[in-house]
Amino acid sequence: MIKRIYDKESIKDIVMTMIDDVTEDGTSDDCFDLDVYRDCWLSCDDNKALFHITAFNRTTLDLHCYIPKENRNKSKQYGLMAINWIKEDSPEMYKKIITQVPSVYRHIKIYVKSLGFECEGSYKDAFLKNNKLYDLNLFGMSR
Repeated sequence: MIKRIYDKESIKDIVMTMIDDVTEDGTSDDCFDLDVYRDCWLSCDDNKALFHITAFNRTTLDLHCYIPKENRNKSKQYGLMAINWIKEDSPEMYKKIITQVPSVYRHIKIYVKSLGFECEGSYKDAFLKNNKLYDLNLFGMSR
């Protein structure tokens, strides 16, 4: 089951456990800006996975996932649920879904491609992890 959630504490409980995995070197935890009314947070199976959806512009939604390691055996199922939710329940004005994957995370690149995203380009040397610069791969799909 997938549903929109507004409980800041339950979101923080999951996101903050993996914040070092998804942010660049030197990023303060204080940079995590949680606004459950401006952004959309989806929960799969009672917080087994979370998906953060933000409006990139008036046409495009930006999607990011937070799936704890113990629940990743269902990550594809959860990802498809989130994409289906966007296609079925988000306003019609949104025609595209995007996400970004630092090149250091090859497994995430494989994951987003398995959900139907296509690589649309990259920003060179745009993500700092472990004191090394990596490309930021840009992925998208039509609604």
